[in-house]
Amino acid sequence: MRLLALLGLMFCLAAPLRAQPAVPPGVTEVVILGVDHSAQLINRRQQPGAMRAFFEASAPSAICIERAPERVARNDHYEFTYEIQDIIVPWAREMSLPLCPFDWLPSPDDSALALGIADLEAPPFVRRESGFQGFLTFPEARSRTLGLFFADGPEERARYREFYAAYPDAPARDFARRLFIYRTFMQARRIASAARNYSGRRMLVVVGVMHKDDIESILAAYPWVRVVQPSAIAAEPDAAAIARHTRPEDLAAIASFNLLGTQWRDANLDRAWMRETVEALRRQRPGPESDLFAARLAELEGAPARASLAEYLRIAGAAGDAGFTYTGVRDRSRIDSFFGPFGNLNVAQRASVEAARVHHGLGERDATETIRLRLRQALDGELKRLQLDGYWARYVAVTG
Repeated sequence: MRLLALLGLMFCLAAPLRAQPAVPPGVTEVVILGVDHSAQLINRRQQPGAMRAFFEASAPSAICIERAPERVARNDHYEFTYEIQDIIVPWAREMSLPLCPFDWLPSPDDSALALGIADLEAPPFVRRESGFQGFLTFPEARSRTLGLFFADGPEERARYREFYAAYPDAPARDFARRLFIYRTFMQARRIASAARNYSGRRMLVVVGVMHKDDIESILAAYPWVRVVQPSAIAAEPDAAAIARHTRPEDLAAIASFNLLGTQWRDANLDRAWMRETVEALRRQRPGPESDLFAARLAELEGAPARASLAEYLRIAGAAGDAGFTYTGVRDRSRIDSFFGPFGNLNVAQRASVEAARVHHGLGERDATETIRLRLRQALDGELKRLQLDGYWARYVAVTG
């Protein structure tokens, strides 16, 4: 464990030679990009191609990511930080850029003492609809329209300063806020320490938006750090720049999250973007995966139930063992992912789930049950089978 952590630290310190902005000797320019974790999947202005375009324009010497160093050494990330493991880490490796991990979390003993939960990252047997230990969704309409640099603005900062200062009437239940403030302080200390290694250069920090303002306030006290806003060093990427940096795997992840996860129920779903995404995928990667995305989108846009059912059954019969490009699955022993109840199924199995849901809506309960039993038998673990039953009642054979 210590060896792995040391290797991770060495990676952080090994800066490559790159063209850099003019920064005074003895000072590190720290640019903090505040993000809403995984919003790159629901907001076209913040999508993966936009982030890569900004990374290229900002030309950092290193990128700091929100995860503890010992976890990064094991390639272990939060399941909901799509922007880290699926955008930043691959891009940094392609560019030979060092990663500087800076997060901090309490020990399992401390967490158990304060919250009664030793492992804050372990999902329950069946996840909740949303919120803590639930599926990740974005119910606020603003989440879909905010620009890439939304966290720089005073209104956004004010939202979180209120949270920092909100001393509750019942202090005994104040662990989450106090932990957040202490955690943010420790994040800032790690960022300040990493900045010492990049004197005269630029270091990019990508962090959850709630941490940004407090981290910047803390860093302001360090003479070797100069905080610069992302919006001050680059313009928000335009459509052409985003297109240049968009990859097929980005499109597949966007389609999976919005069309096959729990997010599809959102009334603010960007239908136009989904149409563009699915059409691009069908051109670039034709096959059962993109066919399933197209069938799901067509159903959401009003295709007749019988037509949708026929297409789902066709895909289920033709897909073979084809898998999804992006699943978001962290624990392969489970049937779900961080954004949907059936994330760990292959394309044919997932098409069967959609067919069963339509059967149920048409009142064809025997056909629905036949599919459930067939899927259950094909699953490779009792945990998956039990989770299938639990999620089936909530998302497929819904009563009432």
